[in-house]
Formats: sequence, structure tokens, C-alpha cells
Amino acid sequence: MNKPHLTFQPMEITRPASPRESTARQRRKNLVIVRAGRNSLHAGWTAGTGEAEFDLLVAAYEELTSGASDQWSVLLPGRKIAGYNELFQRYPELLDRYEYIALIDDDIKATKQDINRLFQIGAAYCLDLFQPALSWDSHFSYAATLAIHKFRLRFTNTVEMMCPVFRAKYLRVALPLFSLGYETGIDLVWTRLNDDPWFRYAIVDEVVVTHTRVIGTTMKQQGFAPNESYDRQVESVLKRFAAEFRGFVTYAGIDKHDRLISSRYLIGLHSLATWTAWRRTPVPLTYFVRLVTDYTRHCFVRPTNLHRIPIAENAPRSSAIRTDC
Repeated sequence: MNKPHLTFQPMEITRPASPRESTARQRRKNLVIVRAGRNSLHAGWTAGTGEAEFDLLVAAYEELTSGASDQWSVLLPGRKIAGYNELFQRYPELLDRYEYIALIDDDIKATKQDINRLFQIGAAYCLDLFQPALSWDSHFSYAATLAIHKFRLRFTNTVEMMCPVFRAKYLRVALPLFSLGYETGIDLVWTRLNDDPWFRYAIVDEVVVTHTRVIGTTMKQQGFAPNESYDRQVESVLKRFAAEFRGFVTYAGIDKHDRLISSRYLIGLHSLATWTAWRRTPVPLTYFVRLVTDYTRHCFVRPTNLHRIPIAENAPRSSAIRTDC
């Protein structure tokens, strides 16, 4: 199959190098990819003054209106994860070109400065996979993802698929998961591909973004059958890999003074800050209470569950992918 053309649309400041241009041209080391629809918020990610320290690739699942200031765009109709998989199958050079690759949903409200800082922190702390924290007025699935302002970042056993940022070498290891046909659940496995997983995955509390859409409202676009729940696919993923997921756990953190907090007891106490979000949350209160209660309990008592899961025969082992940290 021929590759579709990656359409270049000029940015305000300078023309960036496209995937087809000479490697001699000065290039950014970070890439943001969005599976975008007509109501996408991605135009705000590059708006305003200052330079973006990342390239933006719009992998649209429907035709977009013209005039957006995106660096590259390609039309890939269909489901989100399937679209990401197709993109990397057609353009594997993206994994070599960039050091970090973010896959950000199109309903995330963020600024250029937010995304710049997110990449900076990931590189500074040698993370393999991480995500920004969510503002307290966000729709959320896990209370662990709500911002706790005591921390710069918290180390975790899970990074959800709403806005993950991968070290490109680690994304190469995780990509077989994208080809399995699941649209949810693989985020419970993609932190389990490492022989040495500690302090490699994190929620970055210093960078706070807003998830603006109600959870589950795009299930039809993601290929879910009528009356099919997310839980069914999650159960299928875990069964396929004989894996267990007992909860989203943050087991250590770096505070704003760059001090490591490794006591699970202290982490659990700090998790109580998420209760304050009840004043601003759009989530129904009874559901909110259950989610934040679960998170605090998990901090205190749940195992981190980070032992490695082989996802394929002869799958690359990721313990040696980081030679620069």
C-alpha cells in the first residue's frame, strides 16, 4: 500500500523539517501526535508567543477544516489505537527521528508551555513513559491522575492512554500492543515491559492539563459495539497476558524541592489532597468519592505490580534501552 502524503502546513515562525527532508536540517527531538476530529483542541497547543520545542503531527480520523497551523497532517479514518498503529507501520522512521513521542487526545486543553515543560521534565528525570497531571475540573477515570501540588512528579505503576509520553525507544518495545485490536486496556500492560521498571514511569504534577470530554463519549468512534463496556476489553487484555491489575498506585515522588519521597505512608497521606477536588470536579459526587477512596487505599496497601510481562515471542527486552541516564 502506498503511503498517504503527509501534508505540510506552515507554522508562524519557521518552516520545520518534514519527515522526508534531510537529516542535516536542525530538528526538534520531541513529537506530539494527535488523533484529531473536527472539534479537536490541538490548535491551542502551538498558539501564542514563544517557540514550541516539539513537532506536531495531526493524524486526523475525519476531514478537518483548512487553515489550521499544524506542521504535518495525515488522514487516517477509524479508531484511535488502530490509527496510531497504522501511522507507525507506515512511518517507522518517526521512531528513529525523535527521542520522545507524545500521544495526546484531541480533547486535552494545554498550552505550548505546558507541553514544552512536560518533555523537559521527562528528559531530566530519565523517564521512559509519563503523563501530565489532570486539573481538578477534568473528567477522569483514575484519581491518581489528579494533580497533587506538593509534587513535581509521582512514580507510578500505570500511565493511562489519554496523554502518554513515550521515550521513542520504549515506544518501539510497546508497539506490538497497538496491533492487537484493543482500544483500551493496553495501558495496563505497557508499563510491564521492563526488566528494571522502578522510577521509569510517572505522573508529572508540575504540568497540569484539562481533560474536557466526558469519559466514554467516543466509544462508537473507537469501534466499540453497542452495549460493550470498556471493562470487557480490559478483561480481555489482562486475560491474554495472564496479567493482574489491582489498581493505579503511586509509590514514590519528587517534591518541588527535588527531594525523593519514597515512604508509601507519606505518599498515601499526600493522596488525601485529591479530596479537595470535590469542589470543582465535573464527575458525579458518588463516583468521585469512590475513585478518590480507591486511590488513597491503593497508595497504602496495594502492590505495585510491575513485574515484566512478555508480550510476544522474541520480544525486545527494554532493560537496556536507556544508555544516557
